[in-house]
Amino acid sequence: MHGTADRLGASERAGHGSGWAAAVRPLARRFLSTSSLLSFARVAGAAAGFATQILLARTLQASALGVFYSVTSLAAVIGLIAAQGYPAIAPRFVSRFLDKGREGLAAAFVVYARKTVAVHAAVATAGVLAFAWLWPGLSAEVRFAAAAAALAIPAIAALRLNGALAASLRRFALAYLPDTCIRPFLLLAALALLVVLEVPLTAALAAGVLTIVFAGLALAQFWLLPKSGLAARLIGEPAPRRYVRVWRREAPPLVLVALFTFFFADLDILLVTPLLPSAETAIFGLCLKLALLVGFAVQVAHQVVVPDLADAHARKEHHAIRGIVLKTFGFPLAATLGALGLVALWGDAVLSLFGPEFAGAKSPLLILLACQLLRVLFGPNVPLLTVLGAQRQSAIVACVSIAVLVLANLALVPAHGVVGAALAVALTTAVWLGACSVVLSRIGGLRTDALLLLHRTAAGTGERG
Repeated sequence: MHGTADRLGASERAGHGSGWAAAVRPLARRFLSTSSLLSFARVAGAAAGFATQILLARTLQASALGVFYSVTSLAAVIGLIAAQGYPAIAPRFVSRFLDKGREGLAAAFVVYARKTVAVHAAVATAGVLAFAWLWPGLSAEVRFAAAAAALAIPAIAALRLNGALAASLRRFALAYLPDTCIRPFLLLAALALLVVLEVPLTAALAAGVLTIVFAGLALAQFWLLPKSGLAARLIGEPAPRRYVRVWRREAPPLVLVALFTFFFADLDILLVTPLLPSAETAIFGLCLKLALLVGFAVQVAHQVVVPDLADAHARKEHHAIRGIVLKTFGFPLAATLGALGLVALWGDAVLSLFGPEFAGAKSPLLILLACQLLRVLFGPNVPLLTVLGAQRQSAIVACVSIAVLVLANLALVPAHGVVGAALAVALTTAVWLGACSVVLSRIGGLRTDALLLLHRTAAGTGERG
């Protein structure tokens, strides 16, 4: 009897153990999945970026920080333009060619894109260097800082292209970690080391350190790309002319989409640089970067549901899409409302962490945080447009939004300074999100804004009651 009971007890414990393990195993797989690890890495990179902003603001004068923001934004924008849109089309063409077993064509695309980007990056770097040294009226600090940042343009363009190629080959860590996680930590460590060694930090020195970090990461990423059959054929494979014509036609328009979607902060800082003194550029740049750190929560929440949205769209289950969208509001809404409340109550104290020059910037920061709240309330309409394949419409909306941003800055910044720059961002964000919602409704019959979803949820609850 006792032996039977012992066996039954052991069997029961084993059953509980296997049940517990079966329940935990999917959670562990999800927690340790590539997408989850990349999300955690991006969060860590954002934290390192926040610490870097504090370090730069505390060690540089506001005017020098404004110069640093301006020249590094210039390098980022020029580097993106030098990439000519080839990073945006690389996953589509490389993946398509490899899936069809046409490694030669995939290799030809890689060779052609790299040569084209290298030439444009070299020309762009020479142009910025010439501007830095020949443009009249620039101070020595601005000239040296612009020259130091210009040398990062080839590395920025290479990181964009080779990152896209790595993603095409499903090397996602190699594609995203260098720029989103490793770069912020390396920059923070290098700047902290200079501060510990009591080296006087200037805008030019900080820009030079960033250039060295970019160059090191670009070289490492290049050499770590898989040495596959594709890589073995990357020598001398001429690209067919008919494909070259297609690549030249499809790639350049996507520069504007990438510029507005992924480099918005750099683009706007570059636009306000001629309109504001360097110290005020630093204040606006810092507020914009802080707001976009909060907006990172919105971006993550929207990106996480993209696979589910794609599956629901493929099954033509519009009701399921609405349910998926509804789940995206909780976390980003809490994050943005929390940030708005924190800044509204203690904004001056929080901003004083960066230095006394920034303590009075609560109003523009609140406006920019409200823009992130607007992104939450409009829902994931931008990634859903991508799921629907509306790249052409997205490009048109991006062009219109950039035009609105330029005109709004010209109209508001000279009269209202940093607050005007924040209002320009708010106006542009409203136009962008509103236009995306209109396009989404017309081509897919869908809406993702919180007002409609809450209304339909309440109506459904009332009908069930």
